[in-house]
Amino acid sequence: MKIAVIGSINMDIVMKVHRLPEKGETLMASDYRTVPGGKGANQAVAAARLGASVAMIGALGNDAFGDTLLKGFQDEGLNVEGIQRTTGASGNALITVDDQGDNTILVYPGANGDITPQWIHQQEKLIQEADWVMLQLEIPMNCVVAAAKLAKKHGKKVILNPAPAAELPPELYTFLDLLTPNETELALLTGITGSEAGMQELLKRGVKTIVVTLGSKGSMAKNGDGTFTAEPYAIKAVDTTAAGDAFNAGLVVALAEERPLQEALAFANAVGALTATQMGAQHSLPLRGQVDDFMKSYQA
Repeated sequence: MKIAVIGSINMDIVMKVHRLPEKGETLMASDYRTVPGGKGANQAVAAARLGASVAMIGALGNDAFGDTLLKGFQDEGLNVEGIQRTTGASGNALITVDDQGDNTILVYPGANGDITPQWIHQQEKLIQEADWVMLQLEIPMNCVVAAAKLAKKHGKKVILNPAPAAELPPELYTFLDLLTPNETELALLTGITGSEAGMQELLKRGVKTIVVTLGSKGSMAKNGDGTFTAEPYAIKAVDTTAAGDAFNAGLVVALAEERPLQEALAFANAVGALTATQMGAQHSLPLRGQVDDFMKSYQA
């Protein structure tokens, strides 16, 4: 199974605090670390650890963070032919995590904002070789549209995780096999409160399948065959930073293995849940064996 991920690459600066700060408040952090992140990069590494052959398409700055992030991809066995180096800084994010695992995130796009549709088209070979193309919204929107359109030109399956939340160009919906908002993103996209009605609205816009992540309530999917739900896994959350990215990777890997949608949701829930039990973005992403063992132990 081959997956091309087109999206952001960041270095995350993570600080652990007892509680999230209020406006104007200064708190002392109990832990600090730098962790490779970025929604695109997280999804790419997660998919690779779950057994997929992954090509990462994105941009890094000409700085020490860029060198570290590139080496990290190489160590994970990713194809890095589609990563360009720019003259500025790499993308980075400042993440604050509290004792309950909740977080706040500030993102500086850096090199991620330098990606152009022309650069996407130069990576056509990597897209043509993939079975699935994964997209998010931490690179310019015109690049997301260009990538989705190019993928559909070659008959590839396309998944978009619409995060950070933003309105989408109407034409983009028609290129999507899968759209995976959370409840907040679903409401922003549709103006409708309530998952069922919101999902139905997105199907009308041309998306083939909608999958909504419901946090502690699991996940739900809707397409022309009906509505499907998957129960959550009970865990003690330590850091939810990359859980959504891991969920998306798990979903695509399961579907690429031709699992039924119901099974794919359950697998994706397990990948996301395991990720939330560890600190950091890419450091917390589980290996395939860990996910399989977790699901077996949960069912026992």
